[in-house]
Amino acid sequence: MSELNVNAIPAINAVDGFNPADFVRNTVGDEGENDLYLDVKYRLLWFRLHRPNGKIEPEIVQLDDKSAVVCCKVYADKTDPADQFIGKAYSQRFSTEERFGDRFLEIAETVAKGRALADAGYGTQFCMNGEALTSIIADAPVKMPPDEEEDHPSSVAVSFAAAQSATPVPAPKQQAKPQSQSFTEPPKASAPEPPKTVDEYLQVMTVDQAKMVKIDFGKFSGWTLGDIAMKSPGDLAWYVKNYSGHNLALKAGAIKLLEAAGQMAS
Repeated sequence: MSELNVNAIPAINAVDGFNPADFVRNTVGDEGENDLYLDVKYRLLWFRLHRPNGKIEPEIVQLDDKSAVVCCKVYADKTDPADQFIGKAYSQRFSTEERFGDRFLEIAETVAKGRALADAGYGTQFCMNGEALTSIIADAPVKMPPDEEEDHPSSVAVSFAAAQSATPVPAPKQQAKPQSQSFTEPPKASAPEPPKTVDEYLQVMTVDQAKMVKIDFGKFSGWTLGDIAMKSPGDLAWYVKNYSGHNLALKAGAIKLLEAAGQMAS
């Protein structure tokens, strides 16, 4: 797909402030060819931003200990009749495939959602490799760039460290010893260190904490990520894709809120 075509893609199901082409990544097809792919979580976010009253309805068609078949339908509005869907797709996964294992039902559902969204126009433009029919790529995470610096604790890190240190550590009971023996107190537990990487933030940060992270630069200076999520949700994607500053909590918070929005759409 040419750069010109990629730049023209946002005109389909356009959302102000959200450009799905920014989240496309390169994959390698079964025959070694280079393809473009838009992860399902970004299709879910795109759909929710474009149609906040829409509905995604997965249904288990067949399930046993060997395989799962899932059908998913996409509706422009949650009040639309059952037969008035704008996208529909099926997916089947087998438990015998090692890369799926006991997650075969979960993967089948995710793939069905991704295909149905593509059928509705949220990702069709990027499905160059047959929707990765034999792969688990339908729900593969997008790796974030390495952090510039690790020594930048923020309010979220401080609140997390404070929450852990607030839990009292019971002191060990002292046993009576002969007076001739000296007693050495056990070392006190040290306060937990604040997160030092984006991944560490994501492991401990809650959605509520993500909403409280403040922007300290640019046109949204003084806003919280929660404010942006409510008033200008499309701009959250910019902080995930383009922000490379020192405030690791800011990038982690934007990722956390985007993931939460994707889960709400499912």
